[in-house]
Amino acid sequence: TGEPVVGFVRDLFELRAVVEPAIARMAAERRRPEDLRAMDSALAGMRRHTLATEEGRAADRAFHVAMLEAAHNEVMMSLAASIGAAVNWTTQFKQRARSLPRDPVPEHACVYDAIVAGNGDAAAEAMQVLVDLAHEDTRAAMEQSAGS
Repeated sequence: TGEPVVGFVRDLFELRAVVEPAIARMAAERRRPEDLRAMDSALAGMRRHTLATEEGRAADRAFHVAMLEAAHNEVMMSLAASIGAAVNWTTQFKQRARSLPRDPVPEHACVYDAIVAGNGDAAAEAMQVLVDLAHEDTRAAMEQSAGS
């Protein structure tokens, strides 16, 4: 590890902080029943498997992709690979610490609930909280692994 990695992780979180709250807002305004089913299923997978497992991390990625699909914006969909990679990378950095400092499911559930309710402001706010907390966790995990 070292500075380039820290900078790269910061860059990933800056991308997520700009894009994901806007996607959550659009998803709340445009979601269809099948989008909600996909998000609900991904959330259930995260609860069942936890992010300590590959299945849980796949469910986390599926949640973010389903939210992106729920925005029903073709150009945004082209960002799916970048967002998916950012979520994946940042989760892997968190995993370097022995255990996850915090269960991220409640924040994901808040985003989901706001999208179900069709509340764009609440969805964007909940996603901002999710990204900020994930960034804090990742920073802490990186400092922990750097110090070990």
